[in-house]
Amino acid sequence: MQLISGFISIFHPLTLALIVGGVIAGIIFGAIPGISAFTALAIMMPLTFAMDPINGISFLIAVYVGGVSGGLISAILLGIPGTPSSIATCFDGYPMAQKGEAKKAMGIGVLYSFLGGTFSAIVLVFLGPLIAMVALQFSPYEYFAVILFALTTVSSLAEGDLVRGLLSCLLGVSLAFVGMDKLSAYTRFTMGINDLGNGFSLVPLLIGVFAVSQIMGAAKNRCKEKEKQENVQEKVEQRKVKGFGISMREFIDEGYNAISSALIGLVIGILPGIGGNVSNLVSYAYVKKHSKHPEKFGTGIMSGIVASETSNNAAVGGALIILLTLGIPGDNATSMILAGFQLHGLAPGPLLFSTGSALIYGIFAAFILANVVMLITEFYGLPIFAKVLSIRTEILMPMVIAACFVGSFSSNSRIFDILVMVIFGFIGYIMKKFKLPLAPMVVGFILAPLLEENLRRSLMRTGGSIMPILASPLADVFLILTVVMVVLAIRGEIKDSKKKDTAEATA
Repeated sequence: MQLISGFISIFHPLTLALIVGGVIAGIIFGAIPGISAFTALAIMMPLTFAMDPINGISFLIAVYVGGVSGGLISAILLGIPGTPSSIATCFDGYPMAQKGEAKKAMGIGVLYSFLGGTFSAIVLVFLGPLIAMVALQFSPYEYFAVILFALTTVSSLAEGDLVRGLLSCLLGVSLAFVGMDKLSAYTRFTMGINDLGNGFSLVPLLIGVFAVSQIMGAAKNRCKEKEKQENVQEKVEQRKVKGFGISMREFIDEGYNAISSALIGLVIGILPGIGGNVSNLVSYAYVKKHSKHPEKFGTGIMSGIVASETSNNAAVGGALIILLTLGIPGDNATSMILAGFQLHGLAPGPLLFSTGSALIYGIFAAFILANVVMLITEFYGLPIFAKVLSIRTEILMPMVIAACFVGSFSSNSRIFDILVMVIFGFIGYIMKKFKLPLAPMVVGFILAPLLEENLRRSLMRTGGSIMPILASPLADVFLILTVVMVVLAIRGEIKDSKKKDTAEATA
């Protein structure tokens, strides 16, 4: 009944227009490499100053939903993640586009973005407060164990080479140590460069590793790349899809992947400070590990897109759960929404559910409606988005380079970040040349600060002893899963090595 009242409260022409406009703006910002949902919310925040609370918060949530989903457009069409939450979408989305299945890949991404967001919206409405109270029980012990478990999933992203995957991950962890230590305020590994005081920013690093390195590779093989691009364009024009490009049989087959990815995204979204940046990679790794054909991942398989897009949109609802019920932002983007609440003199938390239930359920309704608008907007925009592949490389690449420069600069408004982008472009190019996977490095870079911070807080609470951490039942569960994950990865490496030796002996 309260949810119905919430829908009634947002069914005002102005509120509906703001939700539609917010989703469209979020999609546009999300599709531009480097301009994430957080940046989109920061840009749109001033527009809410004069709005009513329900209109302002609904608009910001709509931008959030559109921004997270919009990243799949550039991830699939260009192989460049529009946002950090769409990194894993590149792995199979871009190969599908190269094979002439761009519309199918985007259709699947849009559909499962909607399903992941809708799933998290339902959980938000009915189970949000209960789930948030469970997450509140997590101490630094449990956070350390959860993040360590998430870090071990990089072995599944290493394309069958555990050693290369771990080397890449350790490189990302090492890079994360550069800058100021949050607990002691001591500056580390800056080599006297003041601009490194806050460390490397994620956005320029991400753009450099994924976008600039790819542009460098395309420039090196310009003629070959041009021929490949022309072939892709021809295939895309020939391959038309109906609806979202997925059959009922394929939809049923992907049921387990979608459900598991939605749950992973929801749980990771609830944990403060992690969010969609990590959930898409963890879900991709999980689905690949449990697939009957893991060797097909990275070659253009729909399961990879399903895992990534379901989880990153489910993480949106998870982040809103912890924000609305406890007043704790689940990620950077929800910290901007928290600022929107404060702007209107509101404090999200348990008390708001009793004093402002009409506003809360209006926000729930706005979140559900934003997912519907996102589905409709992106579905009918598929033919327009696919036209990107028909643009000549000589025209498209300068536009992409310009977007990369703008995205890197806009993250912190520093020229230094453009230099960081270029440097990591060279690093990404060299890693590709030596067949070192890029994803584990990004995972290590994102998770290392959280891992270090929670480990040190745990040791500070226990006087340097590790035993109290092992005495936590929740922490033990994730530590055991971590060991199991490592053992399974090593076992898989040994089995693959034996198969390869047997095949060579037979040949």
